Amino acid sequence: MSDFFWKWRREILFSLLIAIALGLLISQRKPDFFSQSIRQGITLVMAPLQKISTGSFARVRSLAHTLSTLGSLKSENLSLRQQLEALKLANLRLLEQAQENGQLREQLGYKQRQKWKFVPAEVIGRDPASWLETVVVNRGSADGIRLGAGVVTPEGVAGRVSDVQLYAATVMLLSDVQSSVATAVERSRVPGTVKGMGTRTLSMVHVAGGDDVRAADTVVTSSVSSIFPPGLPVGEVTQVASSENGLMLSVRVKPRVNFQTLDHLLILQAEE
Repeated sequence: MSDFFWKWRREILFSLLIAIALGLLISQRKPDFFSQSIRQGITLVMAPLQKISTGSFARVRSLAHTLSTLGSLKSENLSLRQQLEALKLANLRLLEQAQENGQLREQLGYKQRQKWKFVPAEVIGRDPASWLETVVVNRGSADGIRLGAGVVTPEGVAGRVSDVQLYAATVMLLSDVQSSVATAVERSRVPGTVKGMGTRTLSMVHVAGGDDVRAADTVVTSSVSSIFPPGLPVGEVTQVASSENGLMLSVRVKPRVNFQTLDHLLILQAEE
């Protein structure tokens, strides 16, 4: 039987539609028992179809609403993400400004402690072949910079000006082998001269064999320096050894300034 209906399904469906159409025409006539029966029969047949179509339309409308909501949420999420990125950027700027303000306060501290003029300068260049020996700053003779002026940072001694142009200057760092500064051991006041070795370590020379110098001692600029005020940090003693004849000491000093990460400097000038 099922094979019969499947084989003739189109013809049966067509006949059913014709019957429904005829029923609708007859039902429009004057109501009687026959026409009412036909109308009720059509209602019984069409009701499930209407229910299915109504339900399908409702589901489609619900799906459309869901898609619209998802689109709105995606747009809001993108907007919130952009606001978050903007807040992160603003936070980084505030942190940078706070750091710069702290550096300025430390730089002003130098001016308050010492009777020296100073010119803030920014590092604008390095020679790759002499990364630890020299830097170029954005201050020159137009800013009153003089050849041989001492250069420091809030951490300590950095070097001296070795060349001056109108709007730029070259700073020879304390790590350069040609660089030197008159110093003293802060604890014992033993004098000496700190020289660069072309590395991250400095050497304190002219120290007698019997002088009181120990590891972890702080080395500062001495009062005999003509380009630095006394008492500025230079570094910390890391190693003390006697020479072969015992007459002199070989002293290694770790610099207070990190010469690899310099970005801002102070160029000192004694008040006249």
